[in-house]
Amino acid sequence: MSFSNAPERAAGLVDAARALAEASGDAAFTVAEVAERAGCSLKGFYACFASKDDLLVALLAAESALGAQILGPAIEAAPDRLQGFVTGIFDMASLPWARGYARVLVQEHRRLAEARTGELDAALAPLVDMLTEIVGDARDARTVFGLILSGLHDVALGRTDAGDAVEYLCRFCAGALSGVRQ
Repeated sequence: MSFSNAPERAAGLVDAARALAEASGDAAFTVAEVAERAGCSLKGFYACFASKDDLLVALLAAESALGAQILGPAIEAAPDRLQGFVTGIFDMASLPWARGYARVLVQEHRRLAEARTGELDAALAPLVDMLTEIVGDARDARTVFGLILSGLHDVALGRTDAGDAVEYLCRFCAGALSGVRQ
């Protein structure tokens, strides 16, 4: 058996999971649906990923890397880098092509954080590392990122407006971080 096309197959499976998340707005799709959408067999899926959770972590890693790439220039241009980060995350999550991913992230984050702590940390590292550079402390960055995810969750559930969530989070985090450093 040749695994020379395994990276391409894995990327195709991640793309299929992204498309299914965009279509359904969640991660309720099955491994069989992902494999079918990617045009491969279940055996081909399991040659790349041991489980659906492995696929979800790979999806979160791909999207986090892309998000960090997109956010970088916007944050550097913002007068307040923390506000630029928070606003940028919410702006990206509201884009039509990112809504499914955003819902998967907020819905699956806590579960995967318990089940796959190290893998999830590595997957989200591009965004959390960027935030660490802004706030100056990795623990503070993880806390702020968790608050951002909670805000995204509230928006996804219709509990609050994205603009209100951004305003609140920016004000809260700026106050909390300045208080921590006094």
